[in-house]
Amino acid sequence: MIIIDLEWNQPPSPAAEDDPDAFEGDIIEIGAVKTDDSFRVCDRFRELVRPVELPVLTSSVKKLTRISQEEIMMKRPFAEVFPDFLKWCGDELVFGEWGTSDEKAVRQNAELYGVGLPEGMKFIDLQEKFDRDYLYEEQRCSLSRAVEIMGVRIKGAHDALYDCINTALVFEKWMPDTLDIINVPEEPEGEI
Repeated sequence: MIIIDLEWNQPPSPAAEDDPDAFEGDIIEIGAVKTDDSFRVCDRFRELVRPVELPVLTSSVKKLTRISQEEIMMKRPFAEVFPDFLKWCGDELVFGEWGTSDEKAVRQNAELYGVGLPEGMKFIDLQEKFDRDYLYEEQRCSLSRAVEIMGVRIKGAHDALYDCINTALVFEKWMPDTLDIINVPEEPEGEI
């Protein structure tokens, strides 16, 4: 599995929370790790991405990510970086993410910048699995809280690569034998 985490520059005016088509933002960092079946990290990918649609980083994004405007403007745009990321991924098209917003950001940025996505690309919400199968709760547990619970933090939040590593460490420490995270059966449509 590849665990992916993204950071992005957000639009200056937030969209309504219930708008499923709201633009997440211009991706400014791609972090990912390849893991083995026990969630041990085997390889890493990290690259900053120059935003084009929203080229000026908001002050909150600069503060959160510690990425400067000067640094980001010297990087390649999404249309160049993402194909290189997909080459790094190879045949692995199962992506674990903490939540569901990274998938939306990838799909929106790919459409905006004309980058084709491979057939069969699948995203799995690892946050939901941790909440349901470890905490036995419906509420959303932040990654920061999960690493505290599991005692595995290696570095702070909002660095795409380290968020991936922290996610892998959470699942490496806790991986029930009964949980098959990749081959989750699809729920039949129309059944209650």
